[in-house]
Amino acid sequence: MKKIKLFVDAHKQEKWLNEMLQQGWVCKKVHTLLGIYYFKKADTLDQVIRLDFQTFKSEEMYQQYIQLHEDFGWEHIGGSRWSSLQYWLKPINGLDELYSDNASEKSHLQRLTKSYGESTLLFLILTMIFFKNASQFSSLKSAYFTPGLWDREGTDFLLAFLFETPFALLRFGSPWLVLITGIAFMTTYVKYKKLLDKTA
Repeated sequence: MKKIKLFVDAHKQEKWLNEMLQQGWVCKKVHTLLGIYYFKKADTLDQVIRLDFQTFKSEEMYQQYIQLHEDFGWEHIGGSRWSSLQYWLKPINGLDELYSDNASEKSHLQRLTKSYGESTLLFLILTMIFFKNASQFSSLKSAYFTPGLWDREGTDFLLAFLFETPFALLRFGSPWLVLITGIAFMTTYVKYKKLLDKTA
């Protein structure tokens, strides 16, 4: 079974994957960039999925990271050297957390907080660029650039209107999508910052 679902919050993503597992579907492969998750019927519900946030300076460091977790019984089901999120599956045996102490949990939250902070800044800059000419996005009609479009009539108008509508929707919707995504990243950043402060 394949599901497409986009997440901003890593913890919410982990929670959803474990909820799917309890419904009898275990995730076996993930394409994080596209938000595509591949599930199969679970042989047992006594498993847990954990997400880890890491960056790697070399392929060797990445392979050492993978080997270390596999030695402790974790199965790597998603992520790569170039993706920040790593997905792990493991039978439940009482040792089901990736972070065994306060220091490692704090380090994990620091990495998440930094990443969400950088993403928030990026989307803030993009929002400022997109909305530099705010009047362009005040109405959908203003996103149609065909000269004299609204003065045309009949078939001539209809064909021109239908041709440009996908482009107009893209022009009009993209800035708002960037703004909404930026707000989602900022909200998630604040959440992880509060969690980080509690571990201090």
